[in-house]
Amino acid sequence: DKGVRTSEEEIECQIFVDARGVSSLIHKDRTGILLSAQYEIYADWIKKGIVQVFFDQEKYPGFFAWVIPSDQGKGKIGVAGKGINVVEAIEKFLDTMGNYSTIRKIYAPIWIKGPIDKFINGKTVIVGDAAGQAKPTTAGGIYSSGMGGLYAGQAILKFLESKDKSDLEEYQKRWTEKFGKEFEKQLFARKILERLDNNTINKLFESVTPEITKEISEKEDFDFHTGSIIKLLGIKGSLKTAQTIIGGEFKKLLS
Repeated sequence: DKGVRTSEEEIECQIFVDARGVSSLIHKDRTGILLSAQYEIYADWIKKGIVQVFFDQEKYPGFFAWVIPSDQGKGKIGVAGKGINVVEAIEKFLDTMGNYSTIRKIYAPIWIKGPIDKFINGKTVIVGDAAGQAKPTTAGGIYSSGMGGLYAGQAILKFLESKDKSDLEEYQKRWTEKFGKEFEKQLFARKILERLDNNTINKLFESVTPEITKEISEKEDFDFHTGSIIKLLGIKGSLKTAQTIIGGEFKKLLS
């Protein structure tokens, strides 16, 4: 065995790195894939420094719509959700926001099911979106996927020198040690949020205090961790509300 076999040919190599993105997961598990649409636009209603996230389980089931400014009057607007027509959804969303002019449009699948079981399969080393290293909450993964690439590169270099398979396996071990627990919590948070209807979501957000909003705005970014999810669900000062609506499972997010 001198390499890896594709659908078209056998590639001779010592290590093959699969960084094909979500496309490599489509035939493995479609349940973790959502369609998304994102437009980069000019619009006077986009305010620099103000990120907006819109939850609506009817319009964007299992996900949300977003506005991420890149400058005053310029930014990225997107939608994603289970089983929706993302072109229709983003056009309707933009119609509610006001006038705009489009710079470019991007339509792409996103992965929300967390890391795959094995980052290494024979001589193939899988990294980034192809390895499910995007966050289950937002599908963002610049840091987690970037670190995956770094760990993979270091492990491959060591393996090529030693020929010891355990050196290659250090890649997944290191990534899991750094991101595993946080991703598990995000997956659990996603399962909870997917069960909520709009009425329940509204009740939870009504319990969020101005202090919590301010704290999240100052300390968190768009790729929020479970820390900000817990705060948004009213964990500070409103735990009883959250538990009543969601149930005892919510406690697992705190562990």
